[in-house]
Order: sequence, then C-alpha cells, then structure tokens
Amino acid sequence: MNGAAGFAERKAGVVRTILVRRLTLGVFSAVALVVLFTSRLSYRNPLFYSPVVWFLLTFPFKAGIERIRSERGLQWAHAGFFFAEAVLITILVHFMGGSAWIGNIFYLFTVLYANYFLPRTQGALVTGWVVVCYAALVLLEAAGVVPHRSLFAVGGEPYQSLSYNLATILAGAVALYSVVAFTVRTFAAIDAKKNRLLAERELELARMSKRLLNAQDEERRRIARGLHDGLSQSLAAIKLHLAPAKSKLGEDAYREVSGIVDEAIRQTRTLAYSIRPPLLDDLGLVPSLERLAESVGEESGLAIRVHADLDGRLDREAEGLLYHVGREAIENVIRHAKATRVAIRISAEGTWVRLSIEDDGIGIAPDGPRGLGLRGIEERVTIAGGTVALASAPERGTIVTVEVPCGDDADCDRR
Repeated sequence: MNGAAGFAERKAGVVRTILVRRLTLGVFSAVALVVLFTSRLSYRNPLFYSPVVWFLLTFPFKAGIERIRSERGLQWAHAGFFFAEAVLITILVHFMGGSAWIGNIFYLFTVLYANYFLPRTQGALVTGWVVVCYAALVLLEAAGVVPHRSLFAVGGEPYQSLSYNLATILAGAVALYSVVAFTVRTFAAIDAKKNRLLAERELELARMSKRLLNAQDEERRRIARGLHDGLSQSLAAIKLHLAPAKSKLGEDAYREVSGIVDEAIRQTRTLAYSIRPPLLDDLGLVPSLERLAESVGEESGLAIRVHADLDGRLDREAEGLLYHVGREAIENVIRHAKATRVAIRISAEGTWVRLSIEDDGIGIAPDGPRGLGLRGIEERVTIAGGTVALASAPERGTIVTVEVPCGDDADCDRR
C-alpha cells in the first residue's frame, strides 16, 4: 500500500501500538497493586509508580505522532520514542535493583515493538541502544560509580522472602507472560488484517485483469469476424465483378489484378486467423487447433499433430485462452526449439481441461530465463485461475502443460 493511504494506515498502526502499550502498562499497574496489598513493600517503591511514569510518556508521544506528515518523520519519531523509553526504563531498573532482580526483562517490549514496526536499520539501532543502556547501568553499579539500590529488604535468602517471591511471580511471570501473549496476538491481528487487505487487492486486480483480457478477446473476435466476413467478402465480390471486364482489361491485366485481389483475400484471412479465428466461435477449440496445426505445418515444415479427448464445447473464455496458449507455444517452438515434431494433446477431467504442447527440440534449462511468450502464457493462465507446468531438459525437448477451469461448475466432458 503506497501513497497517502499507505502512510495514513501506517500512522494509524503506530497510534494503535500506543493504545496497546497503555493497556499493557495498566496490567503491570494492577499487578503492582496486588503486590502492594500482599507484601511488605512500601507504596513509594518504584515497582508501583514506574508503570505510571511509563504510561504518562505515551501521551506526548501520541500528540507528536498526530502532527507528523511524512513517512520518514513517522519512523524517526517512533524510533525516538523507543530511545527515550529505553533511558526511562534504565532509570527505573536502577531503582528496582539493577541486575539483582528482573530489570532486564522490562526492555523486552521496547525491542519487540521497535523491530516489528521500524525498518531494519532503526530496529537494530534501538536494540543496540537498549543493550548499551542496560550494560552501562550494570557496569557502573558494579564499579561503584552509581550506588546500587535494592528493591527488596530481604533478611535472608531472596527465595525465602514472601515479598520477593510475590513480586517475581506476579510481575515476572503472570503479568509478563500475559502481556507477551497479548502483544503477540496484537501483532498477529495486524498481520492478518494486512494480509486480508492484500489478498482482497490481489483478488480485485485479478478480476480487473481478467475483465480486461476478456474485453480484449471480445474486441479481437469482433475485428476478426469483421475481417473474415466483411472485408474478405468484399474483396471476393470485387473479384467477381472483374470477370465481366476481363475482355476490356485484357488477359494479362486481368490476371494481374485478379492475383492482387486473391493475395489481399489471403492476407485478410491470415490476419483474421492471427487475431482470432472465426472457426473458434463456430466449431470450437479442437477444429481451430487442427486448422492452426495444418496451416503452420505447411508454412514451417513442422509435423504438428492434435490429439483430442474432449467431447463438446467449452466456455468461450476457456476456448479463447487455450487457443492463445496453443498458438503462442507453437510460435515459441518455431522461433527457439529447432524441432521437427510437435504434439498437441487436449483432455478433460471434471471441471478442468488440460492442454499440453510437446516438441522434440533442443529444450531449455529448468532454471533458465523465460521468454516473453512463455511469461505471457503464465500470466494469462494464472489470471484465469489455472496452472502452467514446464518440463524440459537440454536436447530432450519441452512439454508445456496448462490446466484451466472449463468456465463453470459443469464437467468439461458433459457440456
């Protein structure tokens, strides 16, 4: 999704993360209250007010995001929030026991959000900044530069302290895992929405492409019919009207003019067949492919055989598509394959029809580049909801197999 609409969607996504962040911080605040009433910790302990400070940080950030009007500005503002958040967390971790408790866990969501919503470079910068902040705090406390502050007043071993255990269980397990689960679900919902919108756009593009191809095929059919039934017949009528004037024109002049008209008729019919053979609408796919094989074989010297196991007619769109595939494949063989024989096979099974074109030419490498002809076949067949398979090896020929739906839910061989 590009342009203004894409930017608006991404901006709305950042705003949604702020709301999710507030909800997660609310969970931590609720857990802190539970710990307060079930332990001997003081209400002035940073375990209780740190979620509130963190929560308040989201308000100026949201206000700043709403004023941004560029993609780059949005990304750097989001990254700036993560940098500031990492500093705030580091301060809070210092007052909550530093490395002596679970302070490093509180950076988790900053890293998750940064690497999910920001570009790779900015996500890596935020991750590195988090590591630097926490490592600096730990090393400064260890060196005595910054005084160590304990979160708990533990008389004996920490694992025997009710306050320590309750805080660890509720803040480090219950709250943390709940928020992680909620965050993952939120990310999954965002991805699902993006994928759904993308799938809908792709489906609509496929429908538009199919309508465009159908409109092009219909225009070709109309032009081909006009050439075959209109211009060709008019030229034939001109030739008939030349006959009475044969004595006036003379034998040589009449033969020359008649030859020109015959050539014009031939070229007109060839052009009509190259656009869309009228035979395809009149008699169907198999006779049209047989006629194509005959005419191409006469011109190129290829031995082309059509083997059909198909009863009745197909949908007009399916017939037009398969004829186009057959014609393009034969032209590819003539241009590139250096083949002597081509076999065209048509069969139907259920609601699908299969067309394969096999030649005995030089073949192509399986991972080799695809020419315009083959790419055109793949695009048209894919738009129609079909599949294309290519089997080939150097000096062993090529088999192009296409499967497409017949055009409705009826069996292809019962139409």
